[in-house]
Amino acid sequence: MSCELIKGFVADAAIRGNRIVAFHATKQAVIEGASNVAPLTGVSTSTGAKAGGVVDAVQLGLTEVVAGGVLARGAQVTSDVEGRAVALPAPAAAAVTVRTIGQVQAAAVEGDIVPIVVSAGSVFIPASA
Repeated sequence: MSCELIKGFVADAAIRGNRIVAFHATKQAVIEGASNVAPLTGVSTSTGAKAGGVVDAVQLGLTEVVAGGVLARGAQVTSDVEGRAVALPAPAAAAVTVRTIGQVQAAAVEGDIVPIVVSAGSVFIPASA
């Protein structure tokens, strides 16, 4: 049995399938995730959507996402500039709170479609020493 929470959203711009989506800053719509600090809300289904159309996004549960780099099984992931799943960043000069979208269920390399348990959250990454 499968238990996902899937919600339809207006796509402010074209959204590709199996991409991380984020709330638009000023509109009642979503866009492809464009950074690891964006308000991530889910993963688009495989069909995606045209601009102005409706995109179904899995907000909780098991789905698939496009990997944006090398991922280890079990890694918590966030979004890159193309809405792909990438590993959390290493500590940098400044502390940052990174938005996460879930945990990948298999190892992957860039371009792979990988299973993910979607569960939006955030992680504080302290500054490096």
